[in-house]
Amino acid sequence: MEGDHRARVAGQKRERMRERLIDATMAAYLGCEAGRHPVVDDVIRLAGVSRGSFYKHFDAIDEVFAVIGRRMAQEMLASYGRLAAPLPDGAARVAIGPLMALARAAMEPRHGAFIARVDFVDYLASDEPRTHLVALSLHSGREGGALRFDSIDAAVDLLIGTSVEGARRILRTRRLDTAYIRELTAMVLQGLGVAPAQAAQAVAQAWQRLEDEAATLHWWQPPPAV
Repeated sequence: MEGDHRARVAGQKRERMRERLIDATMAAYLGCEAGRHPVVDDVIRLAGVSRGSFYKHFDAIDEVFAVIGRRMAQEMLASYGRLAAPLPDGAARVAIGPLMALARAAMEPRHGAFIARVDFVDYLASDEPRTHLVALSLHSGREGGALRFDSIDAAVDLLIGTSVEGARRILRTRRLDTAYIRELTAMVLQGLGVAPAQAAQAVAQAWQRLEDEAATLHWWQPPPAV
């Protein structure tokens, strides 16, 4: 019994240290220059631990990047599915994705810093059933007549790629510009065959959905008054 307790305490301690190193890696991304990834020295300095402590928990910093990337992809796609499902308009359901990604990049800068500096599309594509959530939303919008495009792959790349590039711009400006976020999302919808007026309406519906669910989004910060 006592041995079980010690093993449980030791396991909890290891998990806390892993989380501490993951948090430090996220913080290190925010402080990195453009085009540079954090290195182990950056992480252990922010975590306040030794290099040996780092290597007790991770074989390499790329392993930490992979953990962060998978977690983010899982969380973002789960949120996307939950938020998009109730919207009746196919274009609005698609708009939720980039709106959420861009708003979070501005409201939670270290999250945006990670997305902006890694090939995040690979993490989103690493788990096909969840990635298909995006593709299925696009397919549904096309079948319902809200969207017009030929290639699902091209549509997915437009949607996710624009979100990543938008996160990079937000990282550089370090500000929450809701007009930019909404207009960029509307442009994505127009690229998917939605007329400008309908795209603006879909973005407004999707943004309202985000605001209505703000209490369930731990990263949400009230946008500045215009």
